[in-house]
Amino acid sequence: MSPTDVAEVKLRYAAASDPITDDETFRLHLPTDAVRDGALVAKLSRPGVIRDALMTVADVLASDLRFKARDRADYLAYLIAQGKRVSNEVWDAQKAYLEEKFGGAEAKEESPLDPIVTVGEHGTSIEVFSTDESAYARLFLRSGDAYEAQQRTDGTTHLAIDDTLLRGIGRMRSYRASTLEFGPGPAGEGGSDGVSERDIRVPLRWLRAFGQVQAASTLPAREFELAPIDLYNVLLTLRMRRAKTSPRALRYELVPGETPRLVLEPWDQVIEGTGPAYRGATPVVVRTWGRRRLSTLARLLPHTKRVRVRLVGAGLPAYYILDLGDVELTLALSGWTDSGWAGIATFDLLVAGEVDELLARKVHDGLVAQPGGATLDELATSSERSVNEIRQVILHHMQRGTVVHDLASDRYIARSLLATPPDAETLRYRDEREQQAHRLLATKDAVRLTKVHDLGGEGTRIEGEVEDPEAHRTYKTSFTIDREGRTVDASCTSPQYRRSGLREGPTVPMIALRLMFARHQAELERARGTEAGRKLIRAETRVLVRRQAPRRATSDAPSSGGPAAANTGSITYRLSLDDREVVVRWGTHPLRMRMHRLRFSTPDDAREEYFGRLESLGEKGFIDASAAEMV
Repeated sequence: MSPTDVAEVKLRYAAASDPITDDETFRLHLPTDAVRDGALVAKLSRPGVIRDALMTVADVLASDLRFKARDRADYLAYLIAQGKRVSNEVWDAQKAYLEEKFGGAEAKEESPLDPIVTVGEHGTSIEVFSTDESAYARLFLRSGDAYEAQQRTDGTTHLAIDDTLLRGIGRMRSYRASTLEFGPGPAGEGGSDGVSERDIRVPLRWLRAFGQVQAASTLPAREFELAPIDLYNVLLTLRMRRAKTSPRALRYELVPGETPRLVLEPWDQVIEGTGPAYRGATPVVVRTWGRRRLSTLARLLPHTKRVRVRLVGAGLPAYYILDLGDVELTLALSGWTDSGWAGIATFDLLVAGEVDELLARKVHDGLVAQPGGATLDELATSSERSVNEIRQVILHHMQRGTVVHDLASDRYIARSLLATPPDAETLRYRDEREQQAHRLLATKDAVRLTKVHDLGGEGTRIEGEVEDPEAHRTYKTSFTIDREGRTVDASCTSPQYRRSGLREGPTVPMIALRLMFARHQAELERARGTEAGRKLIRAETRVLVRRQAPRRATSDAPSSGGPAAANTGSITYRLSLDDREVVVRWGTHPLRMRMHRLRFSTPDDAREEYFGRLESLGEKGFIDASAAEMV
């Protein structure tokens, strides 16, 4: 698959119309794709909640946080009018304009899919995925509670959202008896007046990222509850303060038997949770990114009864499940704005391997026969297969976009993103370079880590060699991963890097080394569980944190972080093992830490000292926050 590969999708929509309304009633038509089945006429129980939920979904769909270069066309026109000489940029702009106006007349629009609407017996769901591949939302309206179905045609289709429809949704009021009509409309079947036909080209990389966000939800996760006011306090603080330095993360400190703590970086501002206590087995610290994207939930928080949070791990999506009673909204925020470097490493294990085609068809047919979906255990029991085999089959279907995971009920439901699902193999890799990197990883000893150096607050430096048997070349590559998971100071001896640096994205050796580093970290983490495995660890770094009891701000000394802020103190220990050396750093500020360097005669003595100090700090109440530091 190349970055330019696309899937051709044909859509036919009736024109959006204004709502039919008076003082007591409201009726709005939401145009859906006439090519696919799926229609509903629903009388709403709480129109105000549905209005805010639909507007939230539209906000997620429209979000695009990628960097956009400034449009300098007006400035260049001004320079030309003044008779001043300008660079070749003017000529390039003219060529681009002519190409867009005349040369591309036959070109088709390239864009992500429109919202996916699934109408079923148990309810109606609307799914959206942002253009920048960073946010996913699934809105579920429970039949009989959120609405009363007057007409229903089960199926999956697409919804056209434009400014006219959004204005109509915004006019919904809770005091009016409101009805929503999902369907192609009266003119949809005839295909004459009022119907627009559109052929769009959906990038396969977008479909792949959509499936990966779904696949990440199948991984084991730490789950806990927050009160809606806790998220409100986070959003309030972010509105009042703007971070000028990194890291810009939302950190969760989870201690069994205690309410979760939310820590806003880089200020280290603690917001004490007010929801139920965390029920996990071990204390842990998890850092998440993309906290400002939580602002899309602001309009729904007044209607929310509780918030469930699922944290899969560093660099992987964080899931927020809002329970509004008869409505549920699931928001997934990935750890990147554009799935480049992050997607390379974090989703290496989320691609389905070889699956039995007969089993895959059997599982899918079983889900189609159950409108309410099924759990992994139920599918394993009915198929007489192991849960791991069923999980691989589910990953296969998620990769193709034929199965969705309803996190609120932990059930898998059949629905197809496209009328003709793409082949799973075409979505296996992001592009050809990633495919070549996996080929190198499959070759024994072709990718070698030569040095992994912890830089403290600056991140981690990774160096390695990549041997390509087909090219008969050995490349040296290195890069630094900072505390926000971004790749900086990269270098490579490959022809692509020498030609254009990183303007064309990471090189094949860089991708291979990044994947190898992620696998190496996972192996080290698994090895820590056994005594024999510990002997294999010759170099690593662990971070441990102990949070002091919160000291609430008084009226005489108000907190600058907002009404929910608490003044807390914490001490951090950073222990590093490097062959025969143990380095201990500790302090209350990551940039002002004391250091103690210990040297030993043998690696075994250093390892014994290292693990002994870890156990001693654990007994003193320190929480292992290394997972929050990993990328």
